[in-house]
Amino acid sequence: MRSVRSILPSSSAIAFAVLAFASLAACGPRVEYRARPGYASSEELPDEIVLKDGTVIRYVPLSEFLARRKAREEGRSYEPPSTEKAAADPQKPGFRAWDEAEDGSVRMQALMPEHVVANAMRAFREERYGDLWDQLVSDGVKRRAAAEGGPDAARERFVGWCAKNRSDAMTLLNRMSFAFSSNGVVMRKTGDNMLQMTLTPQVIKDFKLRVVEVSFETTPEGDRVKLAGIR
Repeated sequence: MRSVRSILPSSSAIAFAVLAFASLAACGPRVEYRARPGYASSEELPDEIVLKDGTVIRYVPLSEFLARRKAREEGRSYEPPSTEKAAADPQKPGFRAWDEAEDGSVRMQALMPEHVVANAMRAFREERYGDLWDQLVSDGVKRRAAAEGGPDAARERFVGWCAKNRSDAMTLLNRMSFAFSSNGVVMRKTGDNMLQMTLTPQVIKDFKLRVVEVSFETTPEGDRVKLAGIR
């Protein structure tokens, strides 16, 4: 299996990127917030680093990064969520893109393309190819793949492709995870519910795998983003 891909036709290109933003304190150093890649722990990526010019880079969870950006766009100050409010409503836990149980099983889901990239990166790193297929790959992709030999054979081909291309896929996904917060991901709409992501031309030319495709789908849990291809 060479790749998992969408067969929807391409439409006019609409390029846009996820931007990092900076905030200036009333006094003190310039502080820039960036989204922490979903797979990166505090040991792998510190919560805060200081550049030579004194700029402070703070890595925060994606949810906080997006909330800060929204507050900035609306011209108001960011307010952290109330812990009292969360405690008063225990039936509504926070969204977790990657939720691992005590027995080692994992639940993957995505509300944004960034979640798909982060989850796929971690799945490749931990060689959870079957879980990736079962939980994150687009239903449309699985149906088309199952047309040749049935669902079990389709899953087996996918697992084999992932094992064979693990290094190249991790290289692309790793770079893309960091590029989301530095204006380095180019996104192009390729259909009503399809999005194609790649890196800037200056960077991507040396990569063997260059594109991640995602689809926006409605599931029993609500609207989700699924993996439609890596090629």
